[in-house]
Amino acid sequence: MKKIIVLCSLFLFIALAMYPQKQIRFVWGSTDLRYSKENVPEALQQNAFSFPAWKGERVYAQAVLWTKEDLSDIRIAVSELKSNRSSISADAVRAQFVRYVMADGLDKTKENQCGPRTNKAEWDSLLVADALDIAEYMDVKACSAQPVWITVSVPSDAIAGKYKGKLTVSGKNFQSISLSIELEVINRVLPSPKDWHFHLDLWQNPYSVARYHQVPLWSDMHFEAMRPVMKILADAGQKAVTATIMDRPWNGQTEDAFGPMVTKIKRADGSWLYDYTVFDKWVEFMQELGIDRQINCYSLIPWALEFDYFDQASNRIVSVKAEPGSDAYRMYWGNFIADFAKHLKEKGWFEKTTIAMDERPLEQMLNALKLIRY
Repeated sequence: MKKIIVLCSLFLFIALAMYPQKQIRFVWGSTDLRYSKENVPEALQQNAFSFPAWKGERVYAQAVLWTKEDLSDIRIAVSELKSNRSSISADAVRAQFVRYVMADGLDKTKENQCGPRTNKAEWDSLLVADALDIAEYMDVKACSAQPVWITVSVPSDAIAGKYKGKLTVSGKNFQSISLSIELEVINRVLPSPKDWHFHLDLWQNPYSVARYHQVPLWSDMHFEAMRPVMKILADAGQKAVTATIMDRPWNGQTEDAFGPMVTKIKRADGSWLYDYTVFDKWVEFMQELGIDRQINCYSLIPWALEFDYFDQASNRIVSVKAEPGSDAYRMYWGNFIADFAKHLKEKGWFEKTTIAMDERPLEQMLNALKLIRY
């Protein structure tokens, strides 16, 4: 009986060794692909990184997990990377789940990409691998894929050489699986992002951060919630601050509409008062993070050509519809431009501030330029 048990155990060990984790596939993929949630991924690379990295550079890799059965409490971990002479701390290596989000197809006529989807039946829906998640663990349903994104921030003082480590995926109902990481660091140094000549200008939406974290707009909690988000932008070489000097310059087409960072008040005696408190806090916050080359202010020519202000005489918000070049337009913007320029000079921001426009007709642009130059 003991011989039979030993033989059965030996056969089971051999079977597991020959066919490990048959129900789960974990492979290195490509950073150039968005992996479908339904398809079994192919192993496109034997290793995470195909090219060497500079000191101070951030390099990326993507692995893909696929399972035939439900997996619960999936977690990912990365070890430190070791060479013969040195090591890169595990703190410099970040692994994140790639979140699938709902999207719809592009407008095949190429005429209405930014417009409303009036007839929803005309637009197909699909899942797209898009956001890098901050979740520490995740469940994965049967017959589906889960990409994992790896970021290595190579220290600027790293010693050149070949480094090795492990990416491990684990969970409650399966045996841990590891992939080998090999990264070569060469003896070249990339400058810090603030010193890059490349001019990166990705629009920021602070209003979406407040909504997501459910914190009061422009509160201390709001700024703390924005810090890690905007730090990512700064580390990518972002140079420009997105500031809105009026309400909904793009007609509220985004999920979280952009509000005004400058409050315009018409006093009872007809004079104007402008409150720059929010604008100043926002710009100063971004500059502290290193985003300090340019301030783009949207906009003198919004989509709807409607402008509001608080009217002290009637104690209410008043909306004015005015075409560029009209008397109402000159009245509304003329006083503001003069006061805004004075404020910017006092703050030392005048030379790097622009009045930014978005896809406006030539005639409207020329009328706005006349007002600014006047």
